[in-house]
Amino acid sequence: MFAWKMQSLVWLFLPESRDINFSLLLLALLLGFCALLFAAGRWLRRPGWSRSALVLGFAVLCISAVMYLMRPHWLEVAMRPVVPMPALSPLQWQQPAPGLETAETVLSVDGVAVDRMVLVRLDPQQYRLSVHWDPAGSKTAEQWQAALGAAVVVNGSYFAQDFTPLTPLRHAGEHYGPLQYSSDHGALVLNGLQPAIIDLKGRDVDAAIAPFADAMVSYPLLIDADGRNRATESRHWLAARNFVALDRAGRVILGSTETGFFTIYRLGEFLRQAPLDLQLALNLDGGPLVSQVVKAGTFERRFHGTAEISNGHDILRVFWHPLFKTHWTLPIVLAAVPVQR
Repeated sequence: MFAWKMQSLVWLFLPESRDINFSLLLLALLLGFCALLFAAGRWLRRPGWSRSALVLGFAVLCISAVMYLMRPHWLEVAMRPVVPMPALSPLQWQQPAPGLETAETVLSVDGVAVDRMVLVRLDPQQYRLSVHWDPAGSKTAEQWQAALGAAVVVNGSYFAQDFTPLTPLRHAGEHYGPLQYSSDHGALVLNGLQPAIIDLKGRDVDAAIAPFADAMVSYPLLIDADGRNRATESRHWLAARNFVALDRAGRVILGSTETGFFTIYRLGEFLRQAPLDLQLALNLDGGPLVSQVVKAGTFERRFHGTAEISNGHDILRVFWHPLFKTHWTLPIVLAAVPVQR
């Protein structure tokens, strides 16, 4: 909760657009301060002030240059004019509990890692999925898992600063989020042990999800029923990613990535080619709040994303997220609980 309050406070002093280069903004503010200090020193005949301004300005420029030169490999690759598709390390599925499998793969370009993806594969006959919303936004993924007794918890769809859902949700037959909503993408719908991802293009969203006890509208569709990637490319919006999918055997796949290598469009293209045999895939909210918590048998996983930048040259945020990790509280989650037989 403290992290969300601090972020809300910071945004009060920033432009409304979230497509902002924090590094450039901070650099401009610091250099502006140096210029004012230098001018004040000359005007008031305080040479020490002017010398301090020059030293500080030079240090700021040097630090900025060093950070740019030390940018992680994933960012350098992601900003190339043509970004190659990463290669996967061998997928080795393990089954820590009946009906639940886990895997992890390292994604590399030119033999150097650019990202890491963790996966959970669920038999929907043995795990019941449900959507949950906490208006107070008070629980981390780990706390959700403990409260629900869930085997798996991942963060869900999009929400506002006050934690209200930005897309329609259903939980236990109740509707949450906007009542008037149009979508060209999809929704995960859950009715008993029969999960599905439905296409909402050209449909009344509320009518489409109303028959289902639990549902979550999100966007974009990364793989639709025709095998198409419905995301649009945004080359500089790089973030940890989170998705829910169905494979051709009817199993549910939950996947999360760690770094900011993927744009949403690039993730869709990757999933269309990945050896996961996916028939449908829907993107969920991304960035540092990406969370995948698994507790099954003796197996435990606590995975969190470490990146989100809306400008490829925003070096400050590239270093900030992994160095000062915050386990964000999550107002919306998707949970999987073992079916009691």
